[in-house]
Amino acid sequence: MVITSVKFLIFTAVLLLVYWNLPQKFQWMLLLAGSLAFFFINSRPYTFIYMILAVLLVYAAALVFEKNPDNKRLKKCVFLTALLTNVFFLIVLKYLNLGIHTYNTFSTLFGRGGIFPDIHIAAPLAISFYTMSLLSYLIDCYQGYKEVEHNPLKLLLFTCYFPLMVSGPMSRHRDLGKKLFEEHRFDYDRVTAGLRRAGWGFAKKLVVADRMSYPVDSMFANPDIFTGIWVLLMPMIYSVQLYFDFSGCMDIVLGISECFGITLTENFKAPFFSRTLQEFWQRWHITLGAWLNDYILYPLLKTAPFKKLKESCKKKFGKDGARISTFPALFILWSVMGLWHGDSWKYILGEGWWYWLVIVIGQAFAGTFKKQKAALHIKDENPVWICFQTVRTYIFFSIGMLFFRAADYPQGLKILSNIVKLGNPIEPAKRLKDLAWNNFGGVPVLIVVAAIILIQLFLDRRLILKKSNAELIKSRPLIVRWVLYFLLVYVIIRFGAFGVSSFIYFGF
Repeated sequence: MVITSVKFLIFTAVLLLVYWNLPQKFQWMLLLAGSLAFFFINSRPYTFIYMILAVLLVYAAALVFEKNPDNKRLKKCVFLTALLTNVFFLIVLKYLNLGIHTYNTFSTLFGRGGIFPDIHIAAPLAISFYTMSLLSYLIDCYQGYKEVEHNPLKLLLFTCYFPLMVSGPMSRHRDLGKKLFEEHRFDYDRVTAGLRRAGWGFAKKLVVADRMSYPVDSMFANPDIFTGIWVLLMPMIYSVQLYFDFSGCMDIVLGISECFGITLTENFKAPFFSRTLQEFWQRWHITLGAWLNDYILYPLLKTAPFKKLKESCKKKFGKDGARISTFPALFILWSVMGLWHGDSWKYILGEGWWYWLVIVIGQAFAGTFKKQKAALHIKDENPVWICFQTVRTYIFFSIGMLFFRAADYPQGLKILSNIVKLGNPIEPAKRLKDLAWNNFGGVPVLIVVAAIILIQLFLDRRLILKKSNAELIKSRPLIVRWVLYFLLVYVIIRFGAFGVSSFIYFGF
């Protein structure tokens, strides 16, 4: 049940209608029933066993931590059992074939061993999202988090709350737990704000992202046609499609959740206005980056080996040693980032190691770059310099997305190698027009898509300036607001590409 479908709209409308007419103490029970229904509709029913086992294991572990605060040995044993079991589920259900493919590749290269077939085991819906949410709760409880959940059904709702089962955002019990189980009173302003946001998300997804899928799919299906500068344009266009797909999904998810009176964590904050790749990832999929920092990077840096490495680097490299000592920990973090995106080496290379390399080079040569900038008399707030940094960051990000979109990493490398090939720069434009223009919709659609992109950039710029986009609409006269609402609905119905695709991140 895709969340842009009529079925999902009816499903949500019925839930909202019942929700706001229930006694408040029963509201969370309805959310649990609706979330389980959503899970069973979108996932094979037997996969619920994996989820319920994960929930019960973490639930029991948290109770052990609470009842035995001073028994460090018992707590550590229970913690490792729950942690490793959940990681085991995730590896077997999502990453087993990555190991098989890697073994088969090396086996073929060196002429050793046999070739193992793929193993197909259905994974639960959103296994990555709910596993990482449960692990954050487990780790927090182990470290002394006081708000342990004593009702296993409430922990189950935290795990499978249906808006989050689409594509996140990554949730933590200390942020979401209370919100799910509070008694919510109907708030007209809050519900209408949620509907406005969801409506804008539908426009971003159906009108922009799904329309852009036609040229993007055509380019990646015929990569040899596109050489030279067109190689960079391929992933740059795809990055825009992905942004409107993923952020559109977040607008719908956060908007719908707001209609239930539950505010979720923001997952995007104007990423394309970032001046460095590190800043970009602080603005893109914010909850994932925060999770990796809090539960992987910072704990690693506190371990004895990394503390020893830090001291060694300080002695050898001086004041820059502390920064250099973080590079191995960052490599682990970005490897996990790549693995999180999927069970293929293309994700590890493109979504992981490429970004690690760019960030590390930037940090390692920060002093050199600063001297060069001073020699050229470049000021940080120079508009031309800011524009250069922003475009450069966009290109670096898009190169990683080239691997995300490619069929596999060999195709990604092959496409990237075409940048040095010379060809007729006009021919790709002609071929792209022939391949995708008819499906795209022609000039009227191009104008509408461009308008939505420009409006989103305007809204993102306001975020950078810390201005409220919600107040921008709310402050308009009533008649103006309703004209805009009807116009938005018309644009979605008239120009939306319905039934083209589900969300790119759906089911992670």
